[in-house]
Parts: sequence; C-alpha cells; structure tokens
Amino acid sequence: MDFLYKPPQFIKAVFPGIIWNNSQDRIVLTIDDGPSENTFRILDGLERHKLKAIFFCTGKNIEKHFNEFNAIIKSGHRIENHGYSHKRLILRNKKNNLREISKTNAIIKELTGYNPELFRPPYGLFNYHTLHAVKKYNMKMMMWSFLSGDHTEDFAQVRRLTDSYLEKNSIIVMHDKKKSYEIFDQSLEYIAKTTKEKNFVFSSNFIVN
Repeated sequence: MDFLYKPPQFIKAVFPGIIWNNSQDRIVLTIDDGPSENTFRILDGLERHKLKAIFFCTGKNIEKHFNEFNAIIKSGHRIENHGYSHKRLILRNKKNNLREISKTNAIIKELTGYNPELFRPPYGLFNYHTLHAVKKYNMKMMMWSFLSGDHTEDFAQVRRLTDSYLEKNSIIVMHDKKKSYEIFDQSLEYIAKTTKEKNFVFSSNFIVN
C-alpha cells in the first residue's frame, strides 16, 4: 500500500517533467485541499514551528473561506492551484481539465495578483489532458515524495511514514480538511522534530526550475 504514499522510482521515470523532490535538498511542506474552517489552527501550528508551507488550494474553497484564504497570504505562505472542485481529473476530458485549472488560476490572480506556477491534481490522479493543461498555462505539476498520512486520522501511520520516508529533499503532503483535523498538530510536531533530529532543513521558498 505504500505505493500510494511514496511514488516508486519507475513512475518518476515515466513522468520526468513532474516535480517529485526538491532539487535544493531542503524539505518542502505542502498542505492540500483548503482553505477550510481548520485553516486558522493550521496557521497557528506553522507559526509555532516557524515553518512556511505551500498551500495547494481549490478554487471552490477559496470562494467559501475567503477570510481563511486571506490569512494564509498574510502569514507569508505560498498559494498554488489544486483545481476548482477537487474532481478526479483522470476521469475528465480536455475541456474539464482546462476549466479546473484556469478557473482557479483566475481566482488566485484576482485576489492576490499572483499567477500560480504549480499545480497538484486532486488525489494525485491525472491524464494526458491534465498534463496538456498544465503546460498550456506555463505551470509545473508538483506531486510529492510522501504523503504524511494525516488524512487517515491515524497518528501511528503518520509516524511510520515519516520514519520510513523523510529525506533531505522531500516534498511532504499534509491536509487542511476535516479528516486530518484531530491529528494535524501532533503530526506536524512529529515531522518537525524528526526533521531536526536528522539535521534536515525546511525550505522557506521553493524555486520553480
């Protein structure tokens, strides 16, 4: 099952244009699916640990939780594109893929003045049309080195995955959603502690190559 949490090397080889690790040898913390009613708590946790994250936001949630979205920006975190409605794009045609990305790009641009550079497909699922849309909008697709497992609501799973797969150039996925709410703080603390113990460093500014 860890195939779902840590992409195998052969998958990375098939899609070399996708970002799987950080070439700067610093850990990139990413948070998917928000903003939500849990965002303020997440921001408090990041501030406690002096960490910056990339928030992959859905357009629909930006519209629904504008105050939380604004707080992400004011806290100095980075906003990127996670589609508009969190649909499984692998099942969608060209038109739907283009719309999911372009609509969220437009929302983020209107509210921040920033053109998103990165796209992460919901559930990590994509097809040829997704790749085409990402290229059309001059973006890069960012996947991950490992999923933290916070969405499983099982801290033992988070601890196991972190111990097994945390590396100096990891791209980690956590979640801003109801399922991860109860263990998010504990998970973030464990990831931060393990990073320090291994003498790894978090990235404060991911550079798109």
